Amino acid sequence: MQLDNKNIAQLDGIRGISILIVFFSHLGFGHLIPGGFGVTVFFFISGFLIAKLLMHELEESKTINFRNFYIRRAFRLYPALLFFVALIVSFLLLHKVKIIPSQIFAALFYFENYYYAYLIDYKEVHSLYLSFKILWSLSIEEHYYLFYPLFLYSTYSRVKLHTILSVILLITPLAIRLYNVEIYEEKGIYEKYNYALTHTRIDDIFYGSFLAFLLFKHNASESIFRFLTNRLVLLISLICLTATFIYRDDIFRETWRYTIQGICLAPLVTWAMYGGKSIVDQLFLSNRVFIYIGRLSYSIYLFHWLAIPLASLYFRRFGLEWQLFVFAVTIALSLFSYYKVEMPFVKLRKKFGSNVKVKIDEKNS
Repeated sequence: MQLDNKNIAQLDGIRGISILIVFFSHLGFGHLIPGGFGVTVFFFISGFLIAKLLMHELEESKTINFRNFYIRRAFRLYPALLFFVALIVSFLLLHKVKIIPSQIFAALFYFENYYYAYLIDYKEVHSLYLSFKILWSLSIEEHYYLFYPLFLYSTYSRVKLHTILSVILLITPLAIRLYNVEIYEEKGIYEKYNYALTHTRIDDIFYGSFLAFLLFKHNASESIFRFLTNRLVLLISLICLTATFIYRDDIFRETWRYTIQGICLAPLVTWAMYGGKSIVDQLFLSNRVFIYIGRLSYSIYLFHWLAIPLASLYFRRFGLEWQLFVFAVTIALSLFSYYKVEMPFVKLRKKFGSNVKVKIDEKNS
């Protein structure tokens, strides 16, 4: 398969569907819609895209410009994050709530997942502080960005070593999750640690990166592609993925579920990106509406979690008025953030090697 740094429209479609899963799950339909799976998909495709772009850079220049990479990440993530944090602080001050400096620090420097797990009980602070909790997943991604480019650069030319170390790195978080359920008897404790900490969930991102390596660098990449897009493999993956939603055992859900979902996503995402045109592709993945929502997904992900505690201050949780308020505020803030806060930084990102399009009506990555 040809390695390039072009945007993959289907991944924007997947992002769009994933953020809708997360959003409507939090809107009161969590008993029907697996919101956590939407985050798992985000992790997977983020890992795939980062690996694909970095491998292309390695093929073109034989190195990785780490400085430019981290500057691009900062310009991509920080504008919306700073706007998000500023809004929360403004609402806290408006409601005369005491500011917790350590919480702000955790949000801005991406250790909210450990802060939330070990250092704060959100039941004991004002409900507006819950807005910060959504940053747990972004913290994991940022930690991954610090680690993965160095790992890829060090092992890229040694396929066997990279493959062995990748398998070890994929198994280790599962082993830690299994260990946690053994030593922590209370479900609420091991559930929080296994769900939100970097060393227990980073494998979901790494599955995506390892897929990119297998498809574009591994010596048997063509055979791997044919295997992953085999109809029987796709069917088995879909069945196993569905089983992870149906089987409700607590220990399974906090251990093996994430591993099985990561494995099952590999053939399904490969087929979605490179399997050719299909009804699913035409109706959903390449649908302009879902692609557009996918481009707004980062903003929606942030601001829906601010809209929820705001709505809960004025309306009955999950009531119709509450849902309409959350929907309206999320859309308004997401659109403002995307067009007025994030897009002005596109040109700056291009100066440091990004292939993102300047015009807001074109595809970006």
